Amino acid sequence: MPGSTIRLPAKCPKCAAPLMSAQVRVDGLPSVDMLARVGGLQGHIYLSQVYGSYDKRFAGVADISGSVAESSCPHCREPFPYQLPCACGAPMIGVDLVCGGIIKICTRNGCRRHFLQFVDVDDAFTLFESQEE
Repeated sequence: MPGSTIRLPAKCPKCAAPLMSAQVRVDGLPSVDMLARVGGLQGHIYLSQVYGSYDKRFAGVADISGSVAESSCPHCREPFPYQLPCACGAPMIGVDLVCGGIIKICTRNGCRRHFLQFVDVDDAFTLFESQEE
């Protein structure tokens, strides 16, 4: 894996359970598993853990461009907290990173806005150090 790839293993902000799914791989790595409701159907959306990748897989829900997903933890089933509105108008959700910090993700399918937030700068250093493992 190239050194410039940043992997973001995630966990639930409510129950702290890992969201990583070894069964469904995206970009050749375990994916971030989220329960999702899209267009009245409930299933899973599996996101790439690689920062900047927009690859994802859908199971039980349709890949509807422009749709807004309601996302929750596959373990505790609690909805992921809304953080702020995206520039596209859809809500952004926050998912905790295993090493500390939050990744904020737009809930609109096809929107590419997402970003990292760290309250403690040491968590950012931990993230970058973990990439060498």
